Amino acid sequence: MANTKAQVRAAQWIVTEYLPMQLNQQFEEKLIDLMWGGKFKFDAVSEDRKIIANISTSAAKTAKGKQATGKFHKIRSDTLYLLHANSATKRLLIFTEKDMLEHFMREKESGRFPPGVDLIYVELPKSLKNQVKIARFLASQEVTPKK
Repeated sequence: MANTKAQVRAAQWIVTEYLPMQLNQQFEEKLIDLMWGGKFKFDAVSEDRKIIANISTSAAKTAKGKQATGKFHKIRSDTLYLLHANSATKRLLIFTEKDMLEHFMREKESGRFPPGVDLIYVELPKSLKNQVKIARFLASQEVTPKK
């Protein structure tokens, strides 16, 4: 089973360090009511519940260089919930990988991604970035067939 501790630490750093510094509010992972009645746990919710974000630490390509289609689907799914969060006035989709941000910027520019969500790139500290890179490599090794 892939170890995702590095990705969790990266997301936590964004929630506890980066967002408060940039937006002058504290953030935390939180369940928020959805317009259709359910709830969804968002990665980052501001104290006043007006700024809501989901975080992606995924790359746009797999270890073998193919498009990370499964990751794209997850981000689109998370965006559906983001668009329907009751209290949000600002919706953010935060990427730690430039290639994933660029993929969704192209999607947005071509009309294949909804408006109303700000796409943001956050540069992780070097040590966190390296940990995520190593974890991604190990996870890919885990699912690669042995010869």
